[in-house]
Amino acid sequence: MKKATILFLLLVSTTICSAQYYAAIGGRAGKFNTGITLKYFWDADNATGIKLDGYYTKMGDGGYTIKAFGIRQIPLKVPIIQLPLDLVLGAGVHAGYFPLGQGRYYKRVKGNKDPQEADFYDTDVVSIGIDATIELEYQVESVVPLAFAIDFCPFYEFVNRGPEYIDFGFSVRYLFKD
Repeated sequence: MKKATILFLLLVSTTICSAQYYAAIGGRAGKFNTGITLKYFWDADNATGIKLDGYYTKMGDGGYTIKAFGIRQIPLKVPIIQLPLDLVLGAGVHAGYFPLGQGRYYKRVKGNKDPQEADFYDTDVVSIGIDATIELEYQVESVVPLAFAIDFCPFYEFVNRGPEYIDFGFSVRYLFKD
């Protein structure tokens, strides 16, 4: 009974939402995508908002990607950790542009990861797909209001599939508070 009560209290404490800021801007460095990241909350008490990202991508030797997410930010109030951590969950879409002059974008052939045996696109490529994000964010407010985050972003492309399906990275954002 005691374990069930503790588990219930942990679940309830992690579902109380408060973003504590209304917007953030910063940069992200990732396995494939590196660029600018923006967040905006409709209501800071609700912690529901949007996240917009613009990247230079290293997939296929170079290109550009924009992403838009609907997000939900959930504070993790676990008494053992005692850190101001937030869990950010989101779903969205992306579009990528891979110019032929900058590199060659390709898709895998029969699951083979070797680009020498890949199916290369012959022209400029536009890719479109769906995305998800799972992010763990730590807010620092002592001197400058900053947030540091690590994220895991699986994606799937419907138009002009590429060679990868998962990206992960590290972000630093400046926070705008009321």
